[in-house]
Amino acid sequence: MELRWVLYCTVVLAVVCFAQNTEARHSMHRRQTDDYDVLADAAIDDEAQNDGDGGNDADEEPEVSAVILTQSTHYNITLGDNVRLECKVSPADGTVVQWTKNGTMYFFGTMKTQDQHATSYAQNQRISIPANSTDLLIKNVTIADSDTYKCEVLQTNRVTIEHTLNIQEKPKIVKFSASNNGEVVEGSNLMLTCVVGGSPPPQIIWSRDTGNGNERLQEKDGEFSINSLHIKNVKTSDAGKYYCYAFNGVGNKQAEITVVVKSKPRVHVPKAIINSAVNVEAVLQCSVHEAAPAHIRWYKDGSLIEDTSSQFTVSTRDHHSNLTVTPTSDQDFGTFTCEADNDLGKHNRSIELVQEPVVEDLDVDGPKLTWTIHSHQPLEQIELQLRQMSAEGQWKTINVPLPDIKTHEYEIIYPLSEQDLEPGKYEATVKVKNEKSWSQHTPPAFVDIVYRGNSGHTIRPTLLSAISTTLMYLLVRML
Repeated sequence: MELRWVLYCTVVLAVVCFAQNTEARHSMHRRQTDDYDVLADAAIDDEAQNDGDGGNDADEEPEVSAVILTQSTHYNITLGDNVRLECKVSPADGTVVQWTKNGTMYFFGTMKTQDQHATSYAQNQRISIPANSTDLLIKNVTIADSDTYKCEVLQTNRVTIEHTLNIQEKPKIVKFSASNNGEVVEGSNLMLTCVVGGSPPPQIIWSRDTGNGNERLQEKDGEFSINSLHIKNVKTSDAGKYYCYAFNGVGNKQAEITVVVKSKPRVHVPKAIINSAVNVEAVLQCSVHEAAPAHIRWYKDGSLIEDTSSQFTVSTRDHHSNLTVTPTSDQDFGTFTCEADNDLGKHNRSIELVQEPVVEDLDVDGPKLTWTIHSHQPLEQIELQLRQMSAEGQWKTINVPLPDIKTHEYEIIYPLSEQDLEPGKYEATVKVKNEKSWSQHTPPAFVDIVYRGNSGHTIRPTLLSAISTTLMYLLVRML
């Protein structure tokens, strides 16, 4: 019995000792395992730290990249209008967008439910981000707004679009000027300058008022540069209105300027010889053309006619002047001169006041010759002289019957006789005698006499041209 008890105690003691040894080994293993876990956790923390610096943690959800749905666009906007530069992103909520122009930030932020003004960035009251969008709104655009605008989504993989904004402006004529304020001296040079603005830059067309409408100027009219017209050696015919017409596809604009060409006077007399008689009033006329204001004087045989003269009356208005003469004797006839002068020079024309006949307007009309005679004195003789147009041609004189009535102006119509002249080309002139003297010969007129078989001759005006030759040929062929 005691022996069994001793054996039982020995077995229990052995089990207890074994159990204690096993627990000690397990405890040591747990301490080693815990040490390994701490190192692993530290490694994991380091790895997590590295991932935060740029690595990817397979255990985290992947980042969702935003995209811009809007395409880059070219905007053409008229000056003063509003423009909305679109930048639609997806997803819209929480996506950070930045607007810039040439490095200048206009906006940085996300979409909001109210308008967002860009004054905190661009210091411009006209620029904003409309509510519920990331578009850029520019109000009342100016020329300075023309540029490239960038919309950028700020994320790991950045995406951008660029819009080009072109502000268009209708042409405007800033200044239209002429050298010396448009008053130039004949023979000098004229410079017209037309300064224009607009976007795109306007083109210029030059024109002038010719009296028959607005006519575009060509290279022959002057030298053209970008915005100027240079006319050299200005003539009086260059005076008038000039136009600068600017256009650029957006609109057009026109301005005008008046050019005055100053020149020395040019005197014109409608009649260079006037018939009168003693105690018969005669009015001598002259006018001044294409000149700055001029002073008009009258002379008789080189002597100035004074305004106080009782024998002569001078009436001048603007550019026209009349001298009224009532001769009391033969000495009152002679050469009268109208002279005009200004700061640029002077000019004159003379009028002969005579008692001999004055013959004018010799003309040929088919077989007839016509002319006009002025004579306050009775007529005594009228001679029509014709000469064949050859080197040795001799003058043939025909005495024309005197008019039956007496007056101081005669319209003569004289049909040439077919028997008087041989076929050929002739020049004709007329002179007339009154009780005082013979007149001067008229300037010649030219006639053809064409043979027509047994029917005699036909007399017609000489055209001295291919048309005349052709008509004569056809007439001969017809006969």
